[in-house]
Amino acid sequence: MNQNPTYSYDKEADVLYISFSPDEKPTAAVELNDNILLRFNRAEKRAIGLTLMDFSVLVQLTNLGPRSFPLTGLKDLEPEWQDTVIEIITSAPVNQFLKVSSYTPSPVETVPITSIEKPPISVAA
Repeated sequence: MNQNPTYSYDKEADVLYISFSPDEKPTAAVELNDNILLRFNRAEKRAIGLTLMDFSVLVQLTNLGPRSFPLTGLKDLEPEWQDTVIEIITSAPVNQFLKVSSYTPSPVETVPITSIEKPPISVAA
């Protein structure tokens, strides 16, 4: 399925909706954190869309580059769900928008993080 994503930006709410399969209903959704919602087809392990709340804050640059946000929602998932979600967010088309990496505050702790790649559309942010 090589369909281009569609975008819908709600300027008042500062929410960007990205749809990878506009005519398809997701079978599952996961809050990756308070500002990022992933909608997907669980059986096919395929992204249906992303919702980016407070979009202008998510894409705001710092003096060191893009902001990073912890993916706090992953820790609340069962291991099988975690694996599925990680597979989806690190693969196309989601990885064109979410740059996933990790922060290691200690030798025994790894915190998954993401930064947002600004989509190739004109959004007043």
